[in-house]
Amino acid sequence: MRFFANMFLLLFIADGSLSLLDELASLLFPLVPFSGLRDLLANAVILIAIPIYFSLGIDRRLPKRLFLPLILFVIWCPLSVWFFPLLGAFKLYGLFMAALQVGLGTFLVSRFNDNPAAPLTLPPALFEAPYFDLRNTLVFAGVNVFVLPAALLTGALFVGNSYATEATGGFMNVSPRGLHMAERTYRRGDRTVKLAAMIHIGEKEYYDEVARLVPAGNTIVLAEGVTDEKGKLKNKFDYRKVANLLGLASQEKLLFKGRLIEPKELQAPGKPERKEQAGPDILRADVDLSVFRPETMMLLDAMGKQLGENPSAVDGLLKLNRWAEKNITPAMYAVIMDDILQRRNKVVVQYLDQALKRYQNVVIPWGALHMKGIEAEVLARGFVLQEEQKRLSIDFKRALQ
Repeated sequence: MRFFANMFLLLFIADGSLSLLDELASLLFPLVPFSGLRDLLANAVILIAIPIYFSLGIDRRLPKRLFLPLILFVIWCPLSVWFFPLLGAFKLYGLFMAALQVGLGTFLVSRFNDNPAAPLTLPPALFEAPYFDLRNTLVFAGVNVFVLPAALLTGALFVGNSYATEATGGFMNVSPRGLHMAERTYRRGDRTVKLAAMIHIGEKEYYDEVARLVPAGNTIVLAEGVTDEKGKLKNKFDYRKVANLLGLASQEKLLFKGRLIEPKELQAPGKPERKEQAGPDILRADVDLSVFRPETMMLLDAMGKQLGENPSAVDGLLKLNRWAEKNITPAMYAVIMDDILQRRNKVVVQYLDQALKRYQNVVIPWGALHMKGIEAEVLARGFVLQEEQKRLSIDFKRALQ
């Protein structure tokens, strides 16, 4: 156990030292050569911190006054910016935390070791006493009855945020408060593109705010919404049942008030006719179900069947999940995602190119999973990000009430 404990202490201080060097180098050089190694070392410290924590309840020789502050520091470092996003805006915050990590580690270890030959490790004498004590284990178990559920919930939300941020390019974020959607504005000359991440169920106030984001003037909204002109889908579905379960609203209709136009109007030469109207032009810039492949249609039909036949939304979602586990293979999943994401993205980007020839402002309010790909196409066309705003789409506290 002494070897394991000392390894954690050495890695903790080494991680802080490398982080401090990395932060100092980043202030002087645009390319930082230590970031990859820093991440590897930080992950190793986190992985070792978990068994060290549980060992505190078994081995009474491990000094809690030493290891608990260090373990809490390891956990707090990644969570701090998540809990308080403004901290990430301060360039010196990383430098401060790295210096604090080195100082905290060396100071606490020095309180348990007065051997100058090995100042950063625990002495053998500390581990000569019996390692197990029933009272220590019972107290530790009693405390963790309350600590572990909160820690697991926080960890699940944090991992969910990491996945959502990666999958959507930062357009969707999970926080302890709820689910947030981003709206980003890009400009190129006199042209403006707004990308607004959407979700099918959310707070009514969220939809009201999104509906007001359309700028005045020469504006078009490229709306999301797959059509079914040929009646291909046997079992249709909507999100109202799930929304009602969570006490939320659902996005069933177009949020924006304006003049609906057809694709042929977008392709007409010249600028759009600007008659007296209350809102922007609106085009359903999406595909029809008839272009989807059989694998995608099978999934959509199963969704409609399971959610429609079951009076409980929870039962419907559980049955849909069991159906998908039995029927959807990895190859089928790739086809489905290509239809639902890539194919539809290509269509809206084609409409974007046409719209930019006729309109100064283009608003694209699409699902968050689409935004990473659409943003890449917008940036490839020379647009530059100007501003970002985040909105709370689902309030966890309100949804659980």
